[in-house]
Amino acid sequence: MTECYTTNLNHPNNYVLTQVPDIDVETMWALQTMAKSNNKGLIAKVSDPITFGFLEDNGFKLVSTTAITKMNIRDYVGDPVVTVNELESDLKQELLILLRDHYERIHRVNPASQKINYTSLTFENKQFDSEHSIVRLSQQHIVAAILIFKDNRDFQVGWSFGDDVSELLMLWRDLLGILPVGNVLHADFDDTDVIATVVYDAFVWRKISTEYTLLWQSI
Repeated sequence: MTECYTTNLNHPNNYVLTQVPDIDVETMWALQTMAKSNNKGLIAKVSDPITFGFLEDNGFKLVSTTAITKMNIRDYVGDPVVTVNELESDLKQELLILLRDHYERIHRVNPASQKINYTSLTFENKQFDSEHSIVRLSQQHIVAAILIFKDNRDFQVGWSFGDDVSELLMLWRDLLGILPVGNVLHADFDDTDVIATVVYDAFVWRKISTEYTLLWQSI
């Protein structure tokens, strides 16, 4: 049964189900009993309707829907930007605080651990792209940010957040102006993130698939 779930230390309240399509009813009941005995829930991400229905039949509730998308970069024109690479150490620290606040806000259903090392998720991550991760400043404080990761030629949006939606949308236009033409930008838009939904609606994305997150709790 241990091959059917794993523990995410960044979100310790719930076990993460793996190989969900292969789980039968008896195994699911055993997993739920195990989780209940440890005062934890079960969380799963699925994309096919059959597995979705199986989870619902076993007491799981839909908590979020994520659009998995991509965009081919064309010749956009944006304003000059401030990259994360250019930030002084105090602003980099401010960026991490803002990322933490944003991350905790969008993960209220599956709460984030207070022990998450946001430096390791960003600056210490080999795929973090500090040259294409950009921020917008106002009175020497960050009011919007887009954090980008790079895998070979493709770019992936890690997080996108800001105090003001209009500022963030302008920053997105600036981002599209600095990414190399011909590359692909991937982004996942979760409906628990209101600002991300606005960004998804504002630009032309190609939806690759839809992912559903379901949660089971004993109480």
